[in-house]
Amino acid sequence: MANLSLETERRLADFIYSISEGEKEVEQARISLSENRDFEPYSAFRVIDRLGIGFISYLDIRDFLDKNRVSCANQDIISMIKQYDSDSDGRLVLSEFHQFSLPSTSIVLRDLALQRGPYPRTTLDVEFLLARLFEKELSLQRRLELSRRDLALRADFSILSAFSVIDYPSTSMLSRDKLSDFLRRNGKIVFEEDLDALLRRMDVDGDERLSFSEFSDFVRTSEPVYPSSPRRSPGRSSPLRNTSPLRRTGSPGRTSSSFVANETSMRSSYVRASPLSVSEESELVNIFFQQISLERDLNTAKKDVALCSDFTLLDAFQMFDINDIGYVGDFDIEDTLAELGIRPTREEITLLFKHYSSLGNRRLTYSEFSKLFSPKELEYSRILSSRIPFNVPRIERRRVFCADTVYKITRVLKLHLDNENAAESLRHRLARRPSFSMHEAFQAVDQDRNGYITFGEFQGLLEQHGIFATANDVESLMDRYDKDKDGRVSYSEFLEEVTPKSPSKY
Repeated sequence: MANLSLETERRLADFIYSISEGEKEVEQARISLSENRDFEPYSAFRVIDRLGIGFISYLDIRDFLDKNRVSCANQDIISMIKQYDSDSDGRLVLSEFHQFSLPSTSIVLRDLALQRGPYPRTTLDVEFLLARLFEKELSLQRRLELSRRDLALRADFSILSAFSVIDYPSTSMLSRDKLSDFLRRNGKIVFEEDLDALLRRMDVDGDERLSFSEFSDFVRTSEPVYPSSPRRSPGRSSPLRNTSPLRRTGSPGRTSSSFVANETSMRSSYVRASPLSVSEESELVNIFFQQISLERDLNTAKKDVALCSDFTLLDAFQMFDINDIGYVGDFDIEDTLAELGIRPTREEITLLFKHYSSLGNRRLTYSEFSKLFSPKELEYSRILSSRIPFNVPRIERRRVFCADTVYKITRVLKLHLDNENAAESLRHRLARRPSFSMHEAFQAVDQDRNGYITFGEFQGLLEQHGIFATANDVESLMDRYDKDKDGRVSYSEFLEEVTPKSPSKY
């Protein structure tokens, strides 16, 4: 058996027992929320998902907490998202929100809550109970992280040693009996409900036991530690746990390739004298974050289309170029989409053309139209360019693609319309802030004050607010703001993008 001192073993037992106790407190908060007849999960989800785009981000949660006067550290929110984020994309969709908000110990109450509504609005009582649930969860995340750090700083502690102490006799798995024996050996009174709560938090695959991977993912601290012993390295800490302990579909080996909110980066970043207030800069960063998220979904849909063996850009262009005049007009898009089952408003069509028509003349050339379907990754562009178009007669163009390809084409265009609609909503949201200055917003991003925003400055601002964005994510921001494609964003380009383009109320 690996050697841990009696004091370290006791602290390990305290940590494991606190997981169970904390989960039971959170579960009771879920029950209290679900017992309220006015609580309906989707309506509650929409309260936090302010833009109605189908997911909750770190900044959405921060805004909800600030509104309800729940104080917490940024890292606690990040840890909470990781707890329930089953696909490691840095955000919570509705099904993941269900895992957070609905009770696990009462199937009847869970089903009852799911059968309600949806309600047009959420009552103050429900919002209060939801805020208390967040408060319980975030408090638990903070306590657990402090305990992890305390263990990591002990000279005789290692995750392997901790696992081995509990795994006796050794089977490379921690069963309920082994966990119970370890806790009782260290003076804890343990019942079945305590073990149930513990496994809800830690058992990713639902097999009623803990593998070393599950154990180490949960015990490893997410913040850097600096012990006196030279044998330990900050490199052992992981900025992101990969799975959701309360979901049975998580994958222990997955890592996120998009958003990793990392408070360490905020601490290490230099302090800027921003011309914006804290709330204004937070709102600006939230807008950047939402734009990245929307573009990411769109790029995924583009890749799906590109992989359809019968899809070519020229055939798609000809499908919309109804009159064979070499460009696609706004009515061509509208009429073809209507035949495909999508009926966009004139406002949405106008926003789409303002974004993609370089001349602003309600026409898309072949190269402009191709951008609607071309993924950012070069390998997909090579796939598309290698295909030979069918060049079918005009009367056959609506039938050139198979049904699945048509569906994916339609989905891409629907996402384009949704993205432009959301972007306009964000512009109006900024415009409604009475004291918000667009020039000061530009200066907040332009860190070296040279009159241009660069790739690195976008990335730096996001990191200072706890959001790590990949190169593709930042490129999507540059694509939206850098109108002349010279690799930097001038103030006029920035102003053009953030100024509302439609008089409609959003």
